[in-house]
Amino acid sequence: MKRVFGWVLLCVTALFAACGGGDEPLGEGPDVPAVQVTATISGITESYTSASVKVKNTNAESLAYIVSSQSDHSYTAEEVFTSGTTVKCTKNGTTTITLSELADNSSYTLFVAAKGGEEYSDVVSRSFTTKVLPEYSLVSKACQGFRVVGRLPDTLPAASVVKWAITDLATYNLNGGAQNDDYWFSRNEAIYPNILAKRYELEIKPETRTFTKDGQTYAWYEPILPGQPVVLLLAEYGEGSHSEWGMGHYSPLFGAANPSGYYRKETIITTKPTTFNTKPTVKFDLRPSGKGTISISVTSEITSYNLMILSAEQYNNVLSLLDNNSALLQWFTTSTVAKDKFGSVEIKGNTQIDAQTINLQSDKEYHLLITSHGNTEGTKQSFAEHVFSLPPTAPLATDNTIIAHRGGSKEAGKTNCPDNSIASLKYAMGLGCYASEADIYWTKDNKIIVAHADSNCKVNGLYPWENTLADIQAAGRLSNGEIVPSLEDYIRTVMVKGSKTKLCLDIKSITKPTTHHPESVKACQRACEIIVEMEAQNFCEFICSGYEDIVKHCASYANKVGVPIGAMGKFSASQYKNWGYTWHNRDKGYDISLSKLQSYFDAGMTVSVFTIDTDDEWSSINGHYKQLRGITTNYPNKFMSKFR
Repeated sequence: MKRVFGWVLLCVTALFAACGGGDEPLGEGPDVPAVQVTATISGITESYTSASVKVKNTNAESLAYIVSSQSDHSYTAEEVFTSGTTVKCTKNGTTTITLSELADNSSYTLFVAAKGGEEYSDVVSRSFTTKVLPEYSLVSKACQGFRVVGRLPDTLPAASVVKWAITDLATYNLNGGAQNDDYWFSRNEAIYPNILAKRYELEIKPETRTFTKDGQTYAWYEPILPGQPVVLLLAEYGEGSHSEWGMGHYSPLFGAANPSGYYRKETIITTKPTTFNTKPTVKFDLRPSGKGTISISVTSEITSYNLMILSAEQYNNVLSLLDNNSALLQWFTTSTVAKDKFGSVEIKGNTQIDAQTINLQSDKEYHLLITSHGNTEGTKQSFAEHVFSLPPTAPLATDNTIIAHRGGSKEAGKTNCPDNSIASLKYAMGLGCYASEADIYWTKDNKIIVAHADSNCKVNGLYPWENTLADIQAAGRLSNGEIVPSLEDYIRTVMVKGSKTKLCLDIKSITKPTTHHPESVKACQRACEIIVEMEAQNFCEFICSGYEDIVKHCASYANKVGVPIGAMGKFSASQYKNWGYTWHNRDKGYDISLSKLQSYFDAGMTVSVFTIDTDDEWSSINGHYKQLRGITTNYPNKFMSKFR
């Protein structure tokens, strides 16, 4: 029992001692190591008169640094914090320090220390040399201004001063460059260079954009814009005459009879805008007479946009103002010169331009320039250029009478060029066909769609006359992704400069689920109205078939507006002639020999035939195909060779 008690007592005594008991005073014990603070210079990027330094640290709350031209000097951490520049830092992070007001082409040593709590790091150092400053350099400072730093030649006399003037490139060239000092430059100011450093500096700030001359204030740009090309002119003046140094070309700018001749003309691009991918949607709906509209739609991402329309002559003049640098058009659209001299406007939201207000001329080319902004500062920009002209009054003459059936989609490939699509129309136009055939239907909202209906007279599963254009377009797309086109879409596509192709519009008879004579007639009536409104009479013609009332009414509407119309069907040549038809469209399934067509020729009508797809079918018209008004085929390219 005594042994057990003794063992327990021994254990308690040892535990008490381990917990700080016994005779040792409280608070004393083994030393606790301090938290280590470090600083590391991870990189230096040198410029002409400045440098950027990255410093990594551990456990630091602040950094301090000293820049010295004496590389053999040494400092303690306490001295760096006492005599140097202190900056806060992120603990266990990287801090960028900017060193300024340095001399170019000079050697320096940077000393850095870190501090965390009461602990200092060791002092670290790095030597570096600034770049050699050229005769001229510029440091851009965002769109509100910039700083210019330059080196003067060693031959400058001690009394020299530098004078400078500034403008933008377009204004400079617009007013005759250096030959005209009346009103183009926004500042004419003298500075005294630091002769010891052979260097001058000037700060171009927002308030330097204007100047006063003869009691008048001039401000040719407001403000300095992102991407703006700025022309800076410098002249050096010294004691006496130094005209032998140069040509004296810029002396009128600075009002001196005897400038030294040390001249600089520099064009600088101010801060380049950030690329902004969003652009407005532009829709041209123009008429040969100059009527019509240009519609511009934007998303909410576009805060505003500058827009201008230039004739080809004006466009070339603008390029000359920009030293033929088309990349500067993006800036120019936003400039004061563009607003004052070329009618540029700033717009927010959607807009529609009445073409008559800008006096567009036929047979002239125009450029629509749009610079869009993604923020109010204008530092996010996108640029779009659209070249356009008024539609021609008629297609160019053709050397063939080929009519591409449904645009020639069968030959072009129905997947990429489905029946009656814009793509198939462009295929026929690309071949130079005389015409491209297309079916038309009237819709419930008094529109006309161009579409090849299915065997049940449906388009996208809908009866056109029971649905709106929007309903039909929303119900499905063509195999190439296009929406079902409207007649206006078709006419705009074909009424372009250089087109040789007409539209041969087939007024379809509706037989399912029942006959719909009025809807067929309405298709012709409304199509005539659209054709007249778009001034497209010379680009369109009709073919019509079906019941007598449809044939008669359609001929009446077409003849009233001067659109040629042809008939296909069972009626005689004299009947068609009396109803106002000028030609007969004859099915290849009937006899299309010259003798069988003679009655139409005798009645004063011409004849077209359809659908000629094989060599055997061609052989039936081979002797008289040049007498035919049109030859409809699914293979227009194949038979174009007959006319070559």
